[in-house]
Amino acid sequence: MSSYKSFAVVGAGTLGSYIIDELLKQKLARRVDKIVVLTRSFESKGALEAKGAETIAVNYESPSSMEAALQGIDVVISTVGPQALGMQVPLAAAAKVAGVKLFVLSEFGSGTVTRTDGLFGMKLALRQQLEQIGMPWAVFYNGPFADWLFYQPYLGFDLANGKANIGGRGDSVVSFTSRTDIARYVAYVTTNLAPEKLHNRVFLIEGERTTFNAALATYEKRTGRKLDITHTSLEEVKECAKNPADFAAFLTLLFETDGTYGTEEEMNVDWPDFKPESVVDAILSYKA
Repeated sequence: MSSYKSFAVVGAGTLGSYIIDELLKQKLARRVDKIVVLTRSFESKGALEAKGAETIAVNYESPSSMEAALQGIDVVISTVGPQALGMQVPLAAAAKVAGVKLFVLSEFGSGTVTRTDGLFGMKLALRQQLEQIGMPWAVFYNGPFADWLFYQPYLGFDLANGKANIGGRGDSVVSFTSRTDIARYVAYVTTNLAPEKLHNRVFLIEGERTTFNAALATYEKRTGRKLDITHTSLEEVKECAKNPADFAAFLTLLFETDGTYGTEEEMNVDWPDFKPESVVDAILSYKA
């Protein structure tokens, strides 16, 4: 069992709230002693503290503020979005001073162990910077959020209104994982694995390996709903992805060309009894 008992989660939004909930379950099971949520304000203070987590408002531009918030913390789990990835380095530096032992970088989503361009290069550089300051890191690749993606119109999916637009043919295999399963896996390994098995590791998580076409066909069969499915050509997606500001096109192209990040045998290896939900089960469990 891991010796890590105290956790700080940065961000309580799209994914962070799920990780907080799973850590709270570990706290009820007495595997975790302390959970701190770092926030910029106290807007969600009452709800989080009612569940058993502490909240600390942090000034991320102040090293002393970050160091004070991280006193007594073993593991920092960052869930910040792409626009805030750079702030993880000063936070990790403050964590090092405060005695934190592991920093989970925010790489949740589609990952690849071979590409070093663009956003992937930036994330690789972040790991290297943490190594330079002596802070052990861990990252988790899990593919698109199966329970969330299909309800995001800006990504082409609006199942709430029976519509879906797929970039490319939709036959490329993609590794999907629900946010609940991502959070379960993160909470499990950080509270069960020995520190030496956590440090400087890339963890590969997969809920279900399938295609967009197959997932939506299964959804139609399960629900009896006929979807209005359209396609955007891969050529058009590639053209849009040339614009660095078009993050939706970047993700769509990634799903079509680099949808998986390892063999099936390489997935979920650190939790042999992990039983993730299927893509369609995740879709049906979605809560706005």
